[in-house]
Amino acid sequence: MLRQLLLAGLLASTLAFAQRGGGGGGGRGGGGTMPNVGFGTAAPLDRVSDSLKLTKDQKKEFKAAMDDAQKEATPIHEQILKSRLAIAEAVAAGKNQEELIKAEGVLEAQMTEIELRTFAKITSTLDEEQKPRARMLFMMMPGIFARKNWNATEN
Repeated sequence: MLRQLLLAGLLASTLAFAQRGGGGGGGRGGGGTMPNVGFGTAAPLDRVSDSLKLTKDQKKEFKAAMDDAQKEATPIHEQILKSRLAIAEAVAAGKNQEELIKAEGVLEAQMTEIELRTFAKITSTLDEEQKPRARMLFMMMPGIFARKNWNATEN
Protein backbone atom coordinates (compact mmCIF):
# COMPACT_ATOMS: atom_id res chain seq x y z
CA MET A 1 0.00 0.00 0.00
CA LEU A 2 2.76 2.44 0.96
CA ARG A 3 4.65 1.52 -2.21
CA GLN A 4 1.60 2.28 -4.36
CA LEU A 5 1.12 5.60 -2.61
CA LEU A 6 4.76 6.53 -3.18
CA LEU A 7 4.53 5.54 -6.85
CA ALA A 8 1.37 7.61 -7.28
CA GLY A 9 3.16 10.58 -5.70
CA LEU A 10 6.14 10.05 -8.00
CA LEU A 11 3.85 9.92 -11.01
CA ALA A 12 2.04 13.11 -9.98
CA SER A 13 5.27 15.01 -9.30
CA THR A 14 6.82 13.80 -12.56
CA LEU A 15 3.84 15.07 -14.51
CA ALA A 16 3.89 18.39 -12.69
CA PHE A 17 7.55 18.97 -13.50
CA ALA A 18 7.26 17.65 -17.03
CA GLN A 19 5.28 20.54 -18.44
CA ARG A 20 7.38 22.27 -21.13
CA GLY A 21 7.93 25.90 -20.26
CA GLY A 22 6.12 25.39 -16.99
CA GLY A 23 7.44 25.73 -13.52
CA GLY A 24 5.25 28.36 -12.04
CA GLY A 25 3.54 30.77 -14.31
CA GLY A 26 6.22 32.68 -16.19
CA GLY A 27 5.57 36.34 -15.47
CA ARG A 28 3.72 35.80 -12.17
CA GLY A 29 6.81 35.17 -10.10
CA GLY A 30 7.24 31.55 -11.12
CA GLY A 31 10.32 29.89 -12.49
CA GLY A 32 9.34 29.39 -16.10
CA THR A 33 11.80 29.29 -18.96
CA MET A 34 10.60 32.59 -20.36
CA PRO A 35 12.43 35.39 -18.60
CA ASN A 36 10.46 38.07 -16.81
CA VAL A 37 11.44 41.08 -18.90
CA GLY A 38 8.97 43.44 -17.29
CA PHE A 39 6.43 43.89 -20.06
CA GLY A 40 3.39 43.15 -17.94
CA THR A 41 0.55 41.24 -19.56
CA ALA A 42 1.02 42.40 -23.14
CA ALA A 43 0.73 39.69 -25.78
CA PRO A 44 4.05 38.39 -27.17
CA LEU A 45 3.36 40.00 -30.57
CA ASP A 46 2.98 43.41 -28.93
CA ARG A 47 6.06 42.92 -26.74
CA VAL A 48 8.24 41.91 -29.67
CA SER A 49 6.82 44.60 -31.92
CA ASP A 50 7.50 47.30 -29.34
CA SER A 51 10.93 46.01 -28.40
CA LEU A 52 12.19 45.57 -31.97
CA LYS A 53 10.25 48.57 -33.31
CA LEU A 54 8.77 46.50 -36.12
CA THR A 55 7.23 48.18 -39.11
CA LYS A 56 3.68 47.27 -40.09
CA ASP A 57 4.96 44.87 -42.79
CA GLN A 58 7.51 43.29 -40.43
CA LYS A 59 4.78 42.78 -37.84
CA LYS A 60 2.68 40.93 -40.45
CA GLU A 61 5.66 38.77 -41.43
CA PHE A 62 6.44 38.05 -37.77
CA LYS A 63 2.86 37.00 -37.04
CA ALA A 64 2.70 34.82 -40.17
CA ALA A 65 5.99 33.07 -39.30
CA MET A 66 4.88 32.44 -35.73
CA ASP A 67 1.42 31.20 -36.80
CA ASP A 68 2.99 28.79 -39.31
CA ALA A 69 5.42 27.51 -36.68
CA GLN A 70 2.56 27.07 -34.20
CA LYS A 71 0.72 24.85 -36.69
CA GLU A 72 3.86 22.76 -37.14
CA ALA A 73 4.62 22.60 -33.40
CA THR A 74 1.17 21.73 -32.05
CA PRO A 75 1.17 18.01 -32.97
CA ILE A 76 4.73 17.64 -31.68
CA HIS A 77 3.80 19.30 -28.41
CA GLU A 78 0.87 16.92 -28.02
CA GLN A 79 3.24 13.99 -28.63
CA ILE A 80 5.62 15.38 -25.99
CA LEU A 81 2.84 15.44 -23.41
CA LYS A 82 1.87 11.85 -24.24
CA SER A 83 5.52 10.79 -24.15
CA ARG A 84 6.04 12.30 -20.72
CA LEU A 85 2.96 10.57 -19.41
CA ALA A 86 4.24 7.25 -20.80
CA ILE A 87 7.61 7.81 -19.10
CA ALA A 88 5.92 8.60 -15.80
CA GLU A 89 3.74 5.50 -16.08
CA ALA A 90 6.78 3.36 -16.88
CA VAL A 91 8.61 4.76 -13.86
CA ALA A 92 5.60 4.11 -11.64
CA ALA A 93 5.28 0.56 -12.95
CA GLY A 94 8.99 -0.10 -12.51
CA LYS A 95 9.48 -0.72 -16.23
CA ASN A 96 12.46 0.26 -18.37
CA GLN A 97 12.04 3.79 -19.75
CA GLU A 98 15.18 4.02 -21.97
CA GLU A 99 13.39 3.86 -25.32
CA LEU A 100 10.67 6.23 -24.12
CA ILE A 101 13.30 8.70 -22.94
CA LYS A 102 15.13 8.55 -26.28
CA ALA A 103 11.86 9.17 -28.12
CA GLU A 104 11.15 12.13 -25.81
CA GLY A 105 14.57 13.56 -26.64
CA VAL A 106 13.84 13.33 -30.36
CA LEU A 107 10.55 15.17 -29.90
CA GLU A 108 12.22 17.89 -27.81
CA ALA A 109 14.88 18.29 -30.51
CA GLN A 110 12.16 18.68 -33.14
CA MET A 111 10.47 21.37 -31.05
CA THR A 112 13.76 23.20 -30.54
CA GLU A 113 14.41 23.02 -34.29
CA ILE A 114 11.04 24.65 -35.01
CA GLU A 115 11.75 27.41 -32.47
CA LEU A 116 15.24 28.12 -33.82
CA ARG A 117 14.17 27.96 -37.47
CA THR A 118 11.39 30.43 -36.72
CA PHE A 119 13.78 32.74 -34.86
CA ALA A 120 16.19 32.66 -37.83
CA LYS A 121 13.36 33.37 -40.28
CA ILE A 122 12.18 36.35 -38.23
CA THR A 123 15.64 37.83 -37.67
CA SER A 124 16.35 37.62 -41.40
CA THR A 125 13.57 40.20 -41.90
CA LEU A 126 15.07 42.68 -39.41
CA ASP A 127 17.17 45.64 -40.43
CA GLU A 128 20.63 46.28 -38.97
CA GLU A 129 19.33 48.57 -36.22
CA GLN A 130 16.77 45.98 -35.07
CA LYS A 131 19.03 42.92 -35.04
CA PRO A 132 20.92 43.80 -31.83
CA ARG A 133 17.57 43.91 -29.99
CA ALA A 134 16.61 40.40 -31.17
CA ARG A 135 18.11 38.92 -28.00
CA MET A 136 14.78 39.40 -26.23
CA LEU A 137 13.03 37.42 -28.97
CA PHE A 138 15.63 34.65 -28.71
CA MET A 139 15.00 34.42 -24.96
CA MET A 140 11.23 34.13 -25.56
CA MET A 141 11.45 31.29 -28.09
CA PRO A 142 12.00 28.23 -25.84
CA GLY A 143 8.55 26.88 -25.03
CA ILE A 144 6.63 29.60 -26.89
CA PHE A 145 4.69 26.99 -28.90
CA ALA A 146 3.72 24.96 -25.83
CA ARG A 147 0.39 26.78 -25.78
CA LYS A 148 -2.45 26.45 -28.23
CA ASN A 149 -1.83 30.06 -29.22
CA TRP A 150 1.72 31.43 -29.09
CA ASN A 151 0.33 34.98 -28.77
CA ALA A 152 -1.86 34.30 -25.72
CA THR A 153 -0.99 35.99 -22.45
CA GLU A 154 -2.33 33.06 -20.41
CA ASN A 155 -2.06 29.30 -20.92
